[in-house]
Amino acid sequence: MKIINGAILPRPEYETMQPGLDFCRRMGVAMNKRLLTVLLSLCAAGFASADEPLVLCKGFLPANDLKIEVGDVNALGVSSATFYAVLDRVEAVYKPIFAAKGAKLKLNKRWDDPAVDASAMKFDATWVVNMYGGLARHQAVTAEGLALVACHEIGHHIGGFPKKSGVWATTEGGADYFATLKCMRLVLTGKEDTSKLDPFAATACNAAFSGEADRKFCEGGALGGMSVATLFGVLRGKPQPSFSTPDTSAVAQTLEEHPAYQCRLDTYLQGSLCAKPVTEDVDKAPADGACTASQGFRVGLRPRCWYKAPAGQEGPRVASRPENAPSEKELEITIEAMRQALSGS
Repeated sequence: MKIINGAILPRPEYETMQPGLDFCRRMGVAMNKRLLTVLLSLCAAGFASADEPLVLCKGFLPANDLKIEVGDVNALGVSSATFYAVLDRVEAVYKPIFAAKGAKLKLNKRWDDPAVDASAMKFDATWVVNMYGGLARHQAVTAEGLALVACHEIGHHIGGFPKKSGVWATTEGGADYFATLKCMRLVLTGKEDTSKLDPFAATACNAAFSGEADRKFCEGGALGGMSVATLFGVLRGKPQPSFSTPDTSAVAQTLEEHPAYQCRLDTYLQGSLCAKPVTEDVDKAPADGACTASQGFRVGLRPRCWYKAPAGQEGPRVASRPENAPSEKELEITIEAMRQALSGS
């Protein structure tokens, strides 16, 4: 069984749902009203046909039943105005990009939906991203964090290598990497307030990019990663991951599902640090539009905690940090100074 945004579906139907209006109605017994509404509206509009299977991609977060309604006392995230502004920008940037690939982007901005999640779906040439208001209302989510989640879902559609086995979607780690490698650089304005960015990430961005514009986009991507990492920590009831404590594990084969939270944060930073041009598209090969050890890159690599590079092309177990990145001791001193300043001591 698979759980998709609270809906329990048999595995075969999750992997390759056969489309068509009758099927969508029949599946109503197995899914919640939110997902059924999406399916019915798309099927009725002719977005699904009998010629190609419908596939759903699991949500941005592992299955959870957390809901934050409009007006809830816990609705401490972004406002509805920010929600629509961020997603309108994502849509404006990516509609023509999808069109150039022969597809139609349908970005559903479901502010009233309380689900704390997001998802991607595909109906023939209509490629869908679902963004839910419950996620935006979570106190950990900032405008940059919301943009990153949308970029992750975009990445499932056009994030290129590596793909999930037998389906259209880029892997979870691949979608995370694409989010800051490409999407955030196009969606961010470059004017985001990054003054509260973790000093480790800020120093890494400064060392990786000499130009102010590139550095700001790097910092903005990392800032979105900080927001999402805070959300990860809250949902699992543990301290949030940190840029300065990367995951040192190395997988035996590329992981297709959600990596560990620390590994995901590492991926956001590495995608931000990659110096490949944003105009260089990701595609079917590891080096297409991405930083790889085989090309001589030492930072900006897909982390080994979820990605297994081809034999002989593995990078370091933990991507090298820029030469000017602070040491752990320097970070401790910085953090202690900030703590004292905030306490007034």
